[in-house]
Amino acid sequence: MKKINTMKRNNNIFISAILFALIFSSCKTSSVYVDVLVPAEINLPSSIKKIAVTNRSLPAKGEGLNNVVEGFLSGEGIQQDRESSENCIMGFVNTIASSPRFTVVRPAGLDLRGTGTKAWPVPLDWTEVEKICKENNADALITLETFDSDNQHRSAVRKVTRKIDGVDKEVDEFTEFLDVYVDAGWRVYDPKTKAVIDQSTFRDMKGFDAHDWTPDGARRKLPHQRAATNEAGLFAGTRYAARISPVWVKVSRTYYIKGHDDFKLAKNKVRTSDWEGAMTLWEKHTGDSDEKIAGYACYNMALGCEVNGKLSDALNWAKKSYEIYPKSSSRAYINVITQRQVDAKRLDEQLKE
Repeated sequence: MKKINTMKRNNNIFISAILFALIFSSCKTSSVYVDVLVPAEINLPSSIKKIAVTNRSLPAKGEGLNNVVEGFLSGEGIQQDRESSENCIMGFVNTIASSPRFTVVRPAGLDLRGTGTKAWPVPLDWTEVEKICKENNADALITLETFDSDNQHRSAVRKVTRKIDGVDKEVDEFTEFLDVYVDAGWRVYDPKTKAVIDQSTFRDMKGFDAHDWTPDGARRKLPHQRAATNEAGLFAGTRYAARISPVWVKVSRTYYIKGHDDFKLAKNKVRTSDWEGAMTLWEKHTGDSDEKIAGYACYNMALGCEVNGKLSDALNWAKKSYEIYPKSSSRAYINVITQRQVDAKRLDEQLKE
């Protein structure tokens, strides 16, 4: 079984980053970013190692006119969904390429067509699936079967104080919003079992906003609708990659930098990724007579252990921190490490040879 250190230096995890931001709203702390490998949402068969991916969302013959009419009525460019669907594939491929779970190939010259809308086409014939997989030495075929985007504009205004000619005046600040909604439907074909082992549609929204002192000025600061839709497509592809494969995510961890001069020195160590040096400084104070300093030091030791992939040690230090100096931050960190241990077991299953 392949073992992987599921945290890269210089990055950090999960939804709890928001909780940490609230808990640690203090100059007593600093933040560091780490990359954490998180498990896929679903488990694909371990026999699947190499995947071929292609775009089948473009309209087949006879479907093109419907797309032109839809684009005209919605104000979207005729080629907008075509470009965005290709960006969706790109986001998927780039994310999978950095994952330890799969290798990915995009078959050259393959032109599969669907409906060009949100409507699902009939599944591919298994003879064709087997042919594509054989020609590309792939164990499965993943297709973007449907793709559709919608754009919505919103406006808002609020009163703010602005210095004009040296005098504070209350003026209107205008905000323009562009919300891009993308519906991307995916299928995973397993030629070995002749089964579609996943079929799901992801509806994602990527929002953009801009501020100015006039409505026109705010609108001009928004990205072009086409560029925004392409960016949303890229994001949608990364989202599906996270459904089927472990992926690296960047999250934030917070640690204590005040309480003792050694904590300030350790901060410089962390900045240069010298975690061993930082932990040497922290460990000296884990038994300090001042419970606050000892609690902070134990908490920081938990972070150092987590960064080094030692989750059991990290959990022990977090619990010790809470026992010595009970704080909501320590309790929250205990929950984070516990979840990471659960995820580590899932990762072992998903990454086994």
